[in-house]
Amino acid sequence: MLACVVALASPAGAQGPLEESATPLVRIPGAVARVSDGAIAIRAGDRELVYVEGFGWLDEVSAPEPQLRNGEVYGAPALLAAFGLDVATLEAIRFAGDTQLRVVLDLPALDEATLRGLSRSGEVAAGEGVRLELPPLLVPAGILQSYGGIEVLLEQTVEGLIVEVVGGAFRYEVFTVAGPTRVVLDLTLERPPLEPETAQVLADGVLYRRLQAEGSGGVSRVHVIDVSPGVGEWRVVGAPGEVRTTDRWADGAFAAINGGYFDTSTRQAIGLLVVDGNLLSLPSRGRAVVAFGDGPPIIDRVRATYSVWLDDLPVAVRGGPFVDELNVVTGPGFAGSARYGVLVVNEEHGEVVDNRVGPVRLKPDEYAVVYPAELRALALAEPGTRVRYSWHITPEPFGSARYALEAGPLLLKGGRDVLEPEVEMFAVGQRILDGLTQQAALGVRPDGSVVLVAAEAMVAADLVPLLQRLGVSDALRLDSGGSTTLYAAGTVINRRSERAVVNAIVLRLP
Repeated sequence: MLACVVALASPAGAQGPLEESATPLVRIPGAVARVSDGAIAIRAGDRELVYVEGFGWLDEVSAPEPQLRNGEVYGAPALLAAFGLDVATLEAIRFAGDTQLRVVLDLPALDEATLRGLSRSGEVAAGEGVRLELPPLLVPAGILQSYGGIEVLLEQTVEGLIVEVVGGAFRYEVFTVAGPTRVVLDLTLERPPLEPETAQVLADGVLYRRLQAEGSGGVSRVHVIDVSPGVGEWRVVGAPGEVRTTDRWADGAFAAINGGYFDTSTRQAIGLLVVDGNLLSLPSRGRAVVAFGDGPPIIDRVRATYSVWLDDLPVAVRGGPFVDELNVVTGPGFAGSARYGVLVVNEEHGEVVDNRVGPVRLKPDEYAVVYPAELRALALAEPGTRVRYSWHITPEPFGSARYALEAGPLLLKGGRDVLEPEVEMFAVGQRILDGLTQQAALGVRPDGSVVLVAAEAMVAADLVPLLQRLGVSDALRLDSGGSTTLYAAGTVINRRSERAVVNAIVLRLP
């Protein structure tokens, strides 16, 4: 089995599309892939080697260089062969048809016998999908994954490749073919008929609406929970390293929607997370945050800046994470890159234990101050030097919020379209934003009323006109795709099965 631990020397989404290559690049399997500031580490069994752009492999090894694109690691198949790994490749995904749609997964390197048990038929409702568990497979860069409102989601795990076919309601039949080996899905799509908007009062000041809106894949059903100003109390719920389904996070709340992004290997939230006044995670990449306290929720892009003291003497440096300035990274994992110095600090004693050019592997009881070389005071700090740091979150109200959660990108501000994914270091052109899938969002109207939105088949940009239609002034996108879950009055509204997530936004009524 193959596991990859990934840490970035550059922010996800900061690089362009994959370059053309004579040898097709494949995505290196990464169910346990982890994204942080640092290097690319590839582990096979007990063997682990680290690659740093500009330096090459830190250990002597004859292997092609991996490539980091849009937060994922790619390489030539020879890279895996150099590690003694023999993993088959998903050669292509092909589509044909319209209402009667055929999806073909080309798997010539597999024996059809390994796929026995996949054949079945049935039907799924909008918001659900067909899930297939295949043996471990490599995924080529740029493989076609969507067509005609249907999307093929691929999740590489240690055990194999999870394939989920989603996109509205449809009947399906799955079967395998030999010579060469293929998995075939025949889908009969049920395009939702035009239907009138429906509304149902769930509680005083809480309205459920079901409507239809035009999106990139045609008409999509949309579910909306509309909460009047001042009704109930909004909270963020979540705990480090813990995952639950959204309805379980609700735990007595009247309504809930899934929250922000998270690292699937560590189950840690990505970006700002404040629960009942406790800061559990700092802002990551200047992304959109929703915060709750007294008054209506506030939504904006948020950053953290840092100040550092050495032996109680202030070092006049401040900077934002994931830019060419100061950053603080907590262990375990990698910190820094070849472009930065890394001050490793023992958390218990607050003393420097190492100071060198990155990347550096941190232990669970260590944190690192990552700094540019021109900050001489940090570059000259020796082991034993006492270190402390503080942070400041901007805009100011987000630093004192009782509850806050980072997601993004920001969709609306003051009623205007402000969707700029690249500003928040999202990968443009990738499934996370541009795939036709389920979308979750939270918006606030000028009067302070709040809307929770779950759309069944849209791309992120489709949320902007939808929320403007709903009268929203400020809005952000939440984690979406299979995580999209809208809950109210004891029922999950938009799907039959849920994916576990690390946090959620909930409404508690008196």
